[in-house]
Amino acid sequence: MLMVGGITALVLLLAERNLATTVARDFERAFADELSALQRVQQLRHAALAERCRALVRKSRIHAALEDGALDLLYPSAADELRDIMVAADAASSAGLHAEFYRFLDRTGAVIPPPPSAAVGALTPVESAQLVLPRVPPAPQLGYIARPAPADAPFEIITTPIVSTETGEVIAALVHGFKPFAVVAPGHTRGLFLGGRLH
Repeated sequence: MLMVGGITALVLLLAERNLATTVARDFERAFADELSALQRVQQLRHAALAERCRALVRKSRIHAALEDGALDLLYPSAADELRDIMVAADAASSAGLHAEFYRFLDRTGAVIPPPPSAAVGALTPVESAQLVLPRVPPAPQLGYIARPAPADAPFEIITTPIVSTETGEVIAALVHGFKPFAVVAPGHTRGLFLGGRLH
């Protein structure tokens, strides 16, 4: 009787361990699949945004203002060219493909300040200072800028170089700020550690 009881208890213990291992493995596989799917969606979104930004920096009016040194005409010229990518006042978001703001960087990586009346999207001086780069990048770059508490989530930034049609050199960059990617799988929370705090 004791031997049968002992064997039964041992079989139950082994079955329980086997079941726990199987459940843990299935949970890890499901989590990895969900994470992979989210990463694919995010990569597709980044590719779509990068392509839109590349198309915008080819606009002739933007090139003319930069190459002729007419920086006072840069933002007014860009307002018409960039209208379709900017967020409308009555539409907070459209599948995350509309920009919250844009700015131009000169060839040294400094922000070219917009005129006070330009509809380029609001940024605080602290946020604007985070756009400055050591130099204009030769290829598009993706990044984030932190926003002071208690602001919303950080901005996702795409910096696209503007290449001179005359010399082929990078003469400036266009920076767009977007709301960060917000698709989250049920039961999961995403975060970004930036600027010394978790967003």
